[in-house]
Amino acid sequence: MPLPRPLTAVCTGVLLAAAVTGCQSGGGPGRTAGTAGAAATAATAAAAAEAARWTIAMPPVANGYQQQQPTAAQLSKINDTMAKLTAQLHLDGQTVTGLYDDPAEDAWLIVTGVNGSGFDQNALQTLIKSPAISGDGAGDKFSTTYQSVDPGPHGGSDTCQQTLETSPSIYGTLAVESTTCMWLTPTTFGAVYFDNKRDGKIDSHSSAITPAIAGPIMRGIRDSVEHKS
Repeated sequence: MPLPRPLTAVCTGVLLAAAVTGCQSGGGPGRTAGTAGAAATAATAAAAAEAARWTIAMPPVANGYQQQQPTAAQLSKINDTMAKLTAQLHLDGQTVTGLYDDPAEDAWLIVTGVNGSGFDQNALQTLIKSPAISGDGAGDKFSTTYQSVDPGPHGGSDTCQQTLETSPSIYGTLAVESTTCMWLTPTTFGAVYFDNKRDGKIDSHSSAITPAIAGPIMRGIRDSVEHKS
């Protein structure tokens, strides 16, 4: 399958403030004003991202990945997964879905989203509190971990869920990993699921898509599918 300025510039940028506080080198008032200004700018940008109303739509190409037609089995799996997630997160809205091909990682990128309003961004924390280890009663065990990643300029909350499935077999214990990265804003919920094609063409990468790898891919996909409305 397969996202700083010199002291002189700071003084110039806070010229008006210098009339009151002065512009000095080192840790003087001028430097403090510059730092405060940068922090205020970052806070303003973050607040604007949070206040924006976002909408998700699936384009023919997302972050360079070509959209494909899902099979009936894939579509059923996608719908079942989304139904469970939206129920857990108490989300109600219009659902959109896209399947994209990532030949470099030999995986499918299953992208899903919900457009609505009044979503609680803290709701993702309810997923993280789910049991970390579970079993299916047939010997298979599932270990789930969560990791927050940089959500990018659109803001909101996010998490990447990584599940390791171990199964006993005549060859020993087999392990399969899957990763899903999700984000949530007051008007959108999105998820990118990395589905290994398991066609034997690539033996690496797709079986170990960690949050460190998946996070930047999610941000690139998000930039393509999520826009201000």
